[in-house]
Amino acid sequence: MARAAVGPGWEPHQGAAGIGVGSGSSGGLGGGSGEGVSTAIASSGGGAAPAASAPGLAGALQPQPWWPGQRLDAPPPLPPDPALGPPWLLLVDRRDPRVQAAMADLECLLNPCERERRDRFRQDADRQRYQLGRALLRLVLAAWLDCDPESPAFRYGPQGKPELVGPGPASPHFNLAHSGDLVLLGLHPRCPVGVDVERHRPQLEWEPLARRVLPAPELQALERLPAAQRSAAFLAAWCRLEARLKASGEGLTGLRPLPAHGLPARGLPARLWPVAVPSGYTAAVALESAP
Repeated sequence: MARAAVGPGWEPHQGAAGIGVGSGSSGGLGGGSGEGVSTAIASSGGGAAPAASAPGLAGALQPQPWWPGQRLDAPPPLPPDPALGPPWLLLVDRRDPRVQAAMADLECLLNPCERERRDRFRQDADRQRYQLGRALLRLVLAAWLDCDPESPAFRYGPQGKPELVGPGPASPHFNLAHSGDLVLLGLHPRCPVGVDVERHRPQLEWEPLARRVLPAPELQALERLPAAQRSAAFLAAWCRLEARLKASGEGLTGLRPLPAHGLPARGLPARLWPVAVPSGYTAAVALESAP
């Protein structure tokens, strides 16, 4: 079965104690390729300097690295009000030799529809990102829900955000994003969550997209930065925007003209964090208020 295939360190019932893991997305809702920043700039590049945290954001969250065969520890204990707790984040790096060694074994975790969708990607890197994301999601949900990895079934919202079929009170909210060599999974027991990760690309032509999607004050602040910092700053702003839209369930269809204060139509999620990721990448996670 799939449990044995991912390595002796995987113990679903160990991860199930005291945790909950929920609904999520198989990647950037608008991009499809897993390269993030949507297809509008999929062929462009981004600056190499790491993006600074945006003013007013909480401190960067540190995701838990994961590779096949590693035991999944439970998230930190929840506060008295679980809605106030931060999301649980897991990060997979496709460059890790342990990940590459287990890639073929992870295929057995995908159902026929997921394999068909994976095979529609033209590039091998895209197929690997998708397979890693779905396998990680199924393994985490198995730990959270105390079930086999093959058991969770998904349905999709109007804009493509996945959620569990027949979720129970213990089912978590979840969201996936992938770009370059990274796969990022965010989960929360009470609140809708959205994540985004972007690989920095040289010579990113960010200005046209920034003028279309960023509110005027944020765009003006970006343009006041030294030229060498603007591309990375735009990627950080993009990650925050896409994480917010994914948390709300709107996805990139929410990129209609934003009001001057820059909030999506459904309002700003309760909280927004930058995420600590390897050099050359930028990431963010957002939480909506609990339903």
